[in-house]
Amino acid sequence: MRERVLSALIAVPVVVAVVVVGGPWLALMVVAVGIWGVLEFYRLARSAGLKPARAVGVLGVVAFAAAGYTGSSIAVGAVLAGMVIASLVFQTLELGRESAIANPAVTVFGAAYIGWAVGLILLLREVGGASAGLGHVMTVLLTVWANDIGAYFVGSAFGRHKLMPEVSPNKSVEGALAGLAAGVCVGVGARALGVALGWWPQVPTAHAVALSLAVGLAGQAGDLAESAMKRNAHVKDSGTFLPGHGGVLDRIDSVLFAIPVAYYYVTAFHM
Repeated sequence: MRERVLSALIAVPVVVAVVVVGGPWLALMVVAVGIWGVLEFYRLARSAGLKPARAVGVLGVVAFAAAGYTGSSIAVGAVLAGMVIASLVFQTLELGRESAIANPAVTVFGAAYIGWAVGLILLLREVGGASAGLGHVMTVLLTVWANDIGAYFVGSAFGRHKLMPEVSPNKSVEGALAGLAAGVCVGVGARALGVALGWWPQVPTAHAVALSLAVGLAGQAGDLAESAMKRNAHVKDSGTFLPGHGGVLDRIDSVLFAIPVAYYYVTAFHM
């Protein structure tokens, strides 16, 4: 626990500072995290007996980031199409008929699973202008972090009913509900504080609540999805990026699901 807290005290201020600055610094950070994350995912895939094309996946993450940095959601979709073609070409040239379906599929999935969120967080940072975009991204991060903290502490102290024991034995229904409640409270509260201080524009309270709830649910789904992948690969953590926190994927699994939900919610309702 001590290592976990110390790592968070160092990492969280750095992440917040880079998000606030935005621009190329944010792009560099998410690209670095995305590349590390996709390599961890491919290690999980190899542990499960698959052979993803790591170079193709890394280039895919960079391409997703470049598309997001240019501010084009169409380009983000085009990268996905390019990934399918590139992975199939690599499979044909390097591996022939060996797992000709599974290997390209896991290559594309890994790059899209991580790269899609990498591209969309850069797009989300600019939705509605720089100040509004900052509010959107900070709402997502604070909601996810509060969700994780609330679920961990309440689940550890009061968890009695298992949420999905076959996927993640330590997660409880009580922890999940507490996490959602904490996420909504912090997400809405942070949004209100930012508005009061003039950091970002106001949005209707109903949207602030709905967005925080949607982000919390998506974050928990992302956490469970990564837990299922690790169980399939027979590993406890995706890597050893931060002491007490496991790998990069272990830290960003919730964000990978939450960012797309937030981006499409915000753009759909013109927030």
